[in-house]
Amino acid sequence: MSDVPDPKRKAIADSVLVRLSTFALGIGLYDGIARSIVEKAVADMPEATVEQIAAAARMMMLFVSG
Repeated sequence: MSDVPDPKRKAIADSVLVRLSTFALGIGLYDGIARSIVEKAVADMPEATVEQIAAAARMMMLFVSG
């Protein structure tokens, strides 16, 4: 995300991170890594729904953890 985060994108990222925090910890990803993955998903998918962003972030987390 940019140096000055868009408040809407930050809120979306925070929401998705809350949804996926237990999943991320379960596959061995710490908060900082999980947050960067979620922020990337939000930035890469500006028109996507929260559910779509969460699904993409979950897939990226699985890829990174493996």
